Amino acid sequence: MKVNENKPLNTTKITKEKLCNIEALRFIFCIIIFIHHYYGKLRLGIYGGELDFLKVNTLNGYMAVEYFFIIAGFFLIYKFKQNQPVTDFIKTKIIRLWPLVAFLFILYMIVGCFGLVKFKLYPNILALLLLENIGITLKWGNIADDWFVSVLFFVSIFYFYIFKYFKKTTYNFFIPIIVLLCYTFLVQQSNGGMGEHIKTYYGIFNCGLLRGIGGMGLGYLIYQFYSYLNNQTFVNNLKSSIIYTVIEGYLFGFVVYETGFHKISFNNRIILVITFCGLFLTFLLKRGFLSKLLDNKFSVILGRYAFALYMTHCFLWHLFKHYWVDSHVNTIIMHPYLTGIGMFIIAFIFAIFAYHCVEIPASKYLKKKLFA
Repeated sequence: MKVNENKPLNTTKITKEKLCNIEALRFIFCIIIFIHHYYGKLRLGIYGGELDFLKVNTLNGYMAVEYFFIIAGFFLIYKFKQNQPVTDFIKTKIIRLWPLVAFLFILYMIVGCFGLVKFKLYPNILALLLLENIGITLKWGNIADDWFVSVLFFVSIFYFYIFKYFKKTTYNFFIPIIVLLCYTFLVQQSNGGMGEHIKTYYGIFNCGLLRGIGGMGLGYLIYQFYSYLNNQTFVNNLKSSIIYTVIEGYLFGFVVYETGFHKISFNNRIILVITFCGLFLTFLLKRGFLSKLLDNKFSVILGRYAFALYMTHCFLWHLFKHYWVDSHVNTIIMHPYLTGIGMFIIAFIFAIFAYHCVEIPASKYLKKKLFA
C-alpha cells in the first residue's frame, strides 16, 4: 500500500501554537475523576447527610475520561508526522504510557505481600501488557485506571495507521460514520450512560474500546473545525472577546458542574460529550478572556502531573481505606469536605513524586533503549 501524500491541513501556524489552556482542562477533569472515585468508593452503608449528597452528585465524574479521549484524538492528528514509522509511533506510546503502569504493578505486588490488598496476578499481568481493556479480559486487575491506558494505546495505533496509509478523502468520510456508530451503540446499550468500560456486548463490542474509538475520532473532527476556523479572518475587538468569553464561561461552568458536582436530570450523557466539544473548541481558538487567562505556564505545570494523578490516586485510596476509613468512619461522615481535600493533597504530592522519580527517569531510559 502506498503512502498517501494528501494529508490533513497542518500549517506552521497551527503546529507551533501553544495550547497551554488545554493542560488546565486536563488537570481540572483529573480532579473531577478523583472526586468521583473518592466519594463513590466510600461504601459506608446508609450514612445520609452531606456525604450521601456528595456521592449522588459526583456520579457523572467518569465522563471526564470521554473528554480525555477527545483531547488525545485531537493531539494525535495535531502532532501527526507523515514520515514517522508505525513502529516508532508504537515505541513513543509505550515510553509515554507504560512506566506508571509498571510502577503500580510493583506497588500493588509489594502491598499485596503485606495483606493490604489482594494482589490479582493474572489480571495484573494483562494490565502490565496493556491488554486490560480491549475485550479479551473478564475482570479488572488492581490497577483500576489502566483500562484507559490500554484503550488509548491501541486506539491511537489504529488512528495513526489510518492517517498514515489512507487517503484524506477516505478517512474524512468514514471517521464521522465510525464516531456516530460508536456513540449510538453506547447510548442505546447503556440507556444513555456510555456503558461500563470492561463490558463487552455480543462477544465483540467492548464498551471501553468503543468509547476510545468514538472519542478519539471526535477529537479528529474537532481538529478539522479548528483548522478551518483558525485560518479564517477574525475581528479581535472588545465586543467579540466579550461574546466569546460568555460562551466559554457558560460551556466551562456547564461541563464542570454537570460532570463533577451535579446529577444531571437529562438521562443521556451524550449531552456532556457534545458540550465538552464546544468548550474544547473555544479553548483551542482562544478568543475569549477565560481561555486566554488559563493559557499560561502554570497550567502547563499542573497539566504535566495530570496523568500521574489519574494513574496513582486509586492506589492511595486502597491504602487510605485500609488505614483510615474502616477505623474513622464518624470523622469522614462529620467532615466529608475536609477529608476529601486532605486526601487530594496527599494524592497530588504522590503524583509529583511519581512524575519526577518514576515517569520521567523511566521514559528517558526506555527512549534510550528503544531508540538506540
